[in-house]
Amino acid sequence: MKKKQLKEFLSLPINGEVVWQGGTFLFGSMIGKDFEADLLVEGSESSGQTVPDMAIQLAQTNMALWVSQAVEQVHATPDKTASPLEILVKTLCEFADVQEIDYRPARLEVVDEQLAECLRELLGDCGTEVVFEPQARFWHEVRDTMSEHFSDLTQKFPPLAESGCDHASIREYAEAAAAFYRSRIWRHLSDKDVLQLHGRGVPKQLKFATILGAGRQEYGIGFYASAQTHWDMYSQRADPRELEIGSVTFVNLTDADPIDVAMWGDLELPLEAGDAFPVFLFYSHDGARLPQPKELKFATKVMLALSDSSEEEIDSGKWKKSVNVSGKTSQQTISIPDLLDPPDQHVWMERGMTPDRRATDRFHGLISAYMSENEFEGFEEANEAIAKKLTGSFDDFDYPNQTPWDKANNLFYEAVDNHGRRQIQIARHALELDPDHIGANNLLAEAEFDLDAKIDRFRRSVELGMAQSSELLNDPEAIGHFWGISETRPLMRAKYGLATALQADGQANEAVAELLDILRLNQNDNLGVRYDVVPILLSQNREAEAVEVLNRYSEETASWLYLKAQVEFRAGGPQSRSAAKAIKAAFHANPHVVELLFSPDPPLMPEHYALGSPEEAAIVIGEQLESWTETENFVPWMIKAFERFEQESAKRERSRRLDQRRKQRKKKSQRKKSRK
Repeated sequence: MKKKQLKEFLSLPINGEVVWQGGTFLFGSMIGKDFEADLLVEGSESSGQTVPDMAIQLAQTNMALWVSQAVEQVHATPDKTASPLEILVKTLCEFADVQEIDYRPARLEVVDEQLAECLRELLGDCGTEVVFEPQARFWHEVRDTMSEHFSDLTQKFPPLAESGCDHASIREYAEAAAAFYRSRIWRHLSDKDVLQLHGRGVPKQLKFATILGAGRQEYGIGFYASAQTHWDMYSQRADPRELEIGSVTFVNLTDADPIDVAMWGDLELPLEAGDAFPVFLFYSHDGARLPQPKELKFATKVMLALSDSSEEEIDSGKWKKSVNVSGKTSQQTISIPDLLDPPDQHVWMERGMTPDRRATDRFHGLISAYMSENEFEGFEEANEAIAKKLTGSFDDFDYPNQTPWDKANNLFYEAVDNHGRRQIQIARHALELDPDHIGANNLLAEAEFDLDAKIDRFRRSVELGMAQSSELLNDPEAIGHFWGISETRPLMRAKYGLATALQADGQANEAVAELLDILRLNQNDNLGVRYDVVPILLSQNREAEAVEVLNRYSEETASWLYLKAQVEFRAGGPQSRSAAKAIKAAFHANPHVVELLFSPDPPLMPEHYALGSPEEAAIVIGEQLESWTETENFVPWMIKAFERFEQESAKRERSRRLDQRRKQRKKKSQRKKSRK
């Protein structure tokens, strides 16, 4: 443990309300006594060291674990050479650094008495109290979860150590993966940008790729035999289990295969961070398979090339990078076909993209302008004139193209019809023509990966919108009806984008202020911000405001009904009849929510969903899970209520079938009598 790390940790300000819990243990003791026997795999030697050798070493490896319940973060580090105290202190310092925590806790609870005493002496009178706490509940919960995970992990995914790739190739792969993660290329590319990987002898399953990470859920790179394979998956036309796809994804060290963790330690292979362990696997209906040596080497080349690619090179659509693998320097060419030959909107729709609702705003603007420039005696005359003047495809109308704003606006709507990097390029061009174009700025804000930059861009849009709509903001007749005034829509979207970014950044009160202001400006809530604001209000213990919003909108969607049930539960507790009635109504609207809550393979957040579907249930969970877990005993109560609901439903179904059979027997008996 470097003294510099400890000094940096002790220089952090103290948060008086935070407690961290920590301790060490042997990896083998966590997995169980049969761990070594379970890993005795035949035929898996790699440069003289067998998998069983690695298993034995791993079982004897010290693990240090620090947890913080306040921020629900965990950091664990294995080390077979350092003493328990050394690895405990090292992991403590890494915890603050890796998780980007800008403070140190007021209290450290250590599960081992001797380690607690040694750590207390080491830290001295620094203001952070160190105590022995053998029953540290959250620490033991995390350790037990890790134990359950590791005990069956080797049943799920084969370790890279068994791939037959030599240690030199694995080292180059590890270095390339660390460089790729460090480059954070997902700031510039998303899964809407399909890369073509050129060269002689490109492995069949690695001809195309997409970058994972723009959605902040999974980071890495996906590989495909064809671009169509990716789009078939994206549009849900194909079952991923029926395709063979590959990926290098980055997982937390605690989620990686223990044999590979041991190998990384033995070979001193690089890791960019504790949550950036690279896992390279191919998946198909036959299960997961390891990369072949040729595939590992090519993926290494691609990751090295991408890690050194600039934004300017990406925007060129096709570029080359020199990479050195296995002592040989070669050129790796990468292209983005959609930049070189941009597809039209119909192609994007065939790929599964939903038309952006903003596409219709320009047409509404034409109607507003036409109405303001002409006088009509009544609604029927106006409607007839509009139908005659503005009939046809949106693309066929003669939109203004005189001023810089007109030209920027036309480019903005072209950007709306595109996706990925192409959309960013067009939006930037629009801002070059008119830096004050809110819509184009919103598109770039939406594409920003860095939260600070995203917030800054959305703030810029809101400031522009407030200035451009200053008269309407002071018009009592306009307040509450903004969505019906087409020129205010960019402002409304900017405020919504800002609120979403603020919430993601942990600025809940600021997010609520923006969302409530949107509801003030547009009472019809065409953007659906009520579904976002009520869970945040509940998580902030602002029940009265949440109830006010709930009472303002009367609807029977699953999202709304589950929110109502939570509010009733918080008000009346588990014995509340109102809560019981509300949760039953929610189950009737969508019974899949509780089922998916504990499903090992819940559906991803969908682009489309039907009322009452599993996809809608996934959205309900995504929107409300945080406030559910923050409401004490709500989830257990909901589960019990669902069990009763299922029993009652099954009873009703049995009664229905019995009644149906009685009716059938009665009809049959009547037919017999009539024949007689």
